[in-house]
Amino acid sequence: DRVVGDVVLAPGVPRRTTPELAARVRAAHPHVPRHACVNDEGDTFAAVMADTPLPHLLEHLVIDLQTQAAADRDAVFVGTTEWTDERAGRARIEVSFVDDLVALRAFRDAIALLNELVAGSISGILSPN
Repeated sequence: DRVVGDVVLAPGVPRRTTPELAARVRAAHPHVPRHACVNDEGDTFAAVMADTPLPHLLEHLVIDLQTQAAADRDAVFVGTTEWTDERAGRARIEVSFVDDLVALRAFRDAIALLNELVAGSISGILSPN
């Protein structure tokens, strides 16, 4: 019932989002800040979006892309993200899915989008492991 993605940040890439990156994500995916999110700052992803681990942002992008592609407009997707080795930039993202092919496409497209949004200063920040 969940797809698991192990991701690795490129060497030297910051581990956390910035307000500038959060603004770019908001412009490209305006629903992401409104996602429900369990965090210490608030009830939505917006509360931490400007300063959260990049893999956590990736989780929310995957969920958003699945939501957009879902045939069932009432489908609900949930996920979790945890560092498996923060120093090495390795994290595990688990996201629920309705259609495994849509979930895999969402991971691929979310990684490409995040790389593109950050590419102005850094080339290729994330790769599937």
